[in-house]
Amino acid sequence: MTERPGMAATLGWRGGLAVLALGCGLALASAPPALAGVTTHSCGIKANEKVRCWGNNSSGQATPPGARFRTVSAGVAHSCAVRRSGKVRCWGRDDAGQASPPGGTFRSVSAANNHTCGLRANRKVRCWGDDADGKASPPAGKFRSVDAGYSHTCGLKRNGKVRCWGGDTEGQASPPGGSFKAVSAGYLHSCGVRRNGKARCWGSNDEGQSATPGGSFRAVEAGGLHTCGLNRNDKARCWGFDLGGQASPPGGSFRAVSTGFLHNCGLRRRGKVRCWGADASGKSSPPPGRFRSVSAGGS
Repeated sequence: MTERPGMAATLGWRGGLAVLALGCGLALASAPPALAGVTTHSCGIKANEKVRCWGNNSSGQATPPGARFRTVSAGVAHSCAVRRSGKVRCWGRDDAGQASPPGGTFRSVSAANNHTCGLRANRKVRCWGDDADGKASPPAGKFRSVDAGYSHTCGLKRNGKVRCWGGDTEGQASPPGGSFKAVSAGYLHSCGVRRNGKARCWGSNDEGQSATPGGSFRAVEAGGLHTCGLNRNDKARCWGFDLGGQASPPGGSFRAVSTGFLHNCGLRRRGKVRCWGADASGKSSPPPGRFRSVSAGGS
């Protein structure tokens, strides 16, 4: 690599990744190959139900169609959203079919690296795209929610049990027993919120991303090598890898938080979006205005 004047470079290994810090931005220098050099993006749904994306747009992932949507999910190099009719629309990279959704109606959708999963209107899970390790082959049954991670997927069954499938090299697809009210799949770890509000994570813990703090949480999101959650006071709390500041959330209250690989975005009470962490390609620099939801890409 050739350094430009005034640009500090730091190369270090974190959780099997070579992480390269370049001034105010971060990039993945090597392993896993699919994420090398990816700077990702973020998307949100504005108050008028139109999708607005910012950050890397090398594959068109930050150029949404001009329709109205209910929910949106930003992956690594593609994005997907659910229209008001329940139909799913995706845009961006489609080399593995991750941006080619099936027909039918959906309640929600979750875009990851090269696969995508959605919860159908009948609460069955349907996935598409790359199926390495079976991450796009969900089990039968009905679910409350589904979240696609880098190499695995997790879903919350109607009885509160968590079920995961796909890659399990670090135990990220081997959830503990007991009941949960939410679940999130990240890079090589997963997290959930117990019915009593306690956070529980499993899988890789190289950077402390699975070492959940005490206290009660409303929501928890597993990212790359870090995790963020919202406590009972609606404050953001993050732990794990913090080279780019992604585990150092700003103060104030949030309605929701979304974790990416090296950045996060949160939705303030009045609809403003606030992002923190690495800002390569402007993924942590949201546009002004009010939003209904936000999604940080890169899981």
